[in-house]
Amino acid sequence: MHKTLIALFVTCVALFGAAPAKAQEAAAPAATPPASPAAGGEPYRSAMRSQCEDELEKDADWRADVKLRIAPEVHAEDAQQMLTNRRHVVMAYAALWALVAGFVVFMWLRQRSLQAEIERLEREIAQAAKE
Repeated sequence: MHKTLIALFVTCVALFGAAPAKAQEAAAPAATPPASPAAGGEPYRSAMRSQCEDELEKDADWRADVKLRIAPEVHAEDAQQMLTNRRHVVMAYAALWALVAGFVVFMWLRQRSLQAEIERLEREIAQAAKE
């Protein structure tokens, strides 16, 4: 959801780039190159962000159009995340198979133990019957 909102904002800024000249001139002094978060500075925020968010709230068709435009990008990000999580899925299946195999071995050993107990009891009954 958070990635979708960021992508919506980026698309909004790209679509809103053709703002009137006054707005561009007013925003020019405030516009600084984006600071990298690693450099310890605040990340760049457009002066037109609030206006863009307000317009997106008013125009549901535009919001839907923006969502449709970014859907392939979001889908690609989700697919990449799923591919990177494939290792975890394989590990989970391996753990489940190990548990199932352990359970089967436990039941086999228990069955052998019970079978030996039954044979011992049958021998004791047969010996008691002879006496």
